[in-house]
Amino acid sequence: MRDERGIVKAFVAICVAAAWSWWPVPAPAQLVQGIPRSPIGPTVYTGDRVPEDFYVMPWIAGGVVYDDNVFFQIQGRKQDDVFLRITPGLQASYQSTRFTIVGNYRFDSEVYHKFTELNSAQMRQFGTVETRWRPSTSWNIGGTVGYAQTNTPFELNVLTSAQAARFRSERYFINPTAEYRLDALTRLRGEYAFSRDIFAGQIETDANIITLGAERRIGAHDTLGPGYIGRYFTFNIDPNSTFFVPGQPSNFLSNAIVLSWGHEFSADTRLDLRAGPRLTEGKLDDRPEAFVGLRRRIPNGELAIGYTSAVTTIVGTVGGTQADTLTVSLSYEPIRHLTFTVAPNASWISNSGFNSTIYTGYIEAAYQLNKYFTAKGSAYFSYQEGDFSTIGGGPSTNIVIARNVYWLRLEFTYPSRWE
Repeated sequence: MRDERGIVKAFVAICVAAAWSWWPVPAPAQLVQGIPRSPIGPTVYTGDRVPEDFYVMPWIAGGVVYDDNVFFQIQGRKQDDVFLRITPGLQASYQSTRFTIVGNYRFDSEVYHKFTELNSAQMRQFGTVETRWRPSTSWNIGGTVGYAQTNTPFELNVLTSAQAARFRSERYFINPTAEYRLDALTRLRGEYAFSRDIFAGQIETDANIITLGAERRIGAHDTLGPGYIGRYFTFNIDPNSTFFVPGQPSNFLSNAIVLSWGHEFSADTRLDLRAGPRLTEGKLDDRPEAFVGLRRRIPNGELAIGYTSAVTTIVGTVGGTQADTLTVSLSYEPIRHLTFTVAPNASWISNSGFNSTIYTGYIEAAYQLNKYFTAKGSAYFSYQEGDFSTIGGGPSTNIVIARNVYWLRLEFTYPSRWE
């Protein structure tokens, strides 16, 4: 067996979001509704010297969770419980200079104290296969295929964190990408994303998203280029559905032409802007397609602030939903092996059938006991107010869904290289 510390570093060097585990913290530049990232993030190599080898990393976490709103009910009807959660996971990969493939799979088993009818050996499961291929120095080709199944579908609302009811939901996802460098200063990029969401076996949503862009380095600190984002959503409702379904089930089509600009203030600070008009069904939207992101490395940590204005889908509803999302994330390591993560977010969502405001926050402290064990404590807060609800019944003018979750756990990871 070779040096295991080196293997650990190879797996976690660029794993920024691993500490957030399965919580659906919005990604600032998120354009597609993908699969929540694995707690074990794959390394993306950008250099030309990569050790060609097979790796395997089993992972397991166990802990106690307190949820003060188990059924995502409105104010005055909340019910709480304490439960045990065990999460086994596995990552296996082959890595080389030209080709890398990484597979991740994990699931949650939960045992409840009061609501024993919720006990499940597979409360949720996520699986992904990610590939990266460099056929030449000019080309980068990649892709992700994923599957998710969960009984708490708010986890799949990656951009908005909209709180839906507790029903079985599934997502099938595929996301191929390609990048071509014309020269040292210019690159072209294309991306396609398809996802299919199935909510309670009665509501089905297909999302097709195409993203095209060109980028040219202008000077030592700036990049500039045009882009295109096209979205096509379709919806299907079981005619025997027992749910009140917010929104209009007609097909949704939008096209946006954007201009992107990136500026490096220093080696530690970067600003990215993307904005342009968006047409929906041939009519100009009242809001542009937009993204603003500021990222800064600070001593022993990193700070990121982002704003996204986009159209997305929400599990359990139909129709395109305008989402304006503000995200902040801070990670800080005051002493070696102790890391704090803070991530407050706000989303304003608007659909033909509802309008709501959603505030969420995530706080975590993680202490690495040794190279195998990490102790973590985290809290997740959500407050949602408006007329959005997939709980059932009919529309309402003011629905408040507040939820607080606290989680204490111990994680064990064992990396190894196949000889």
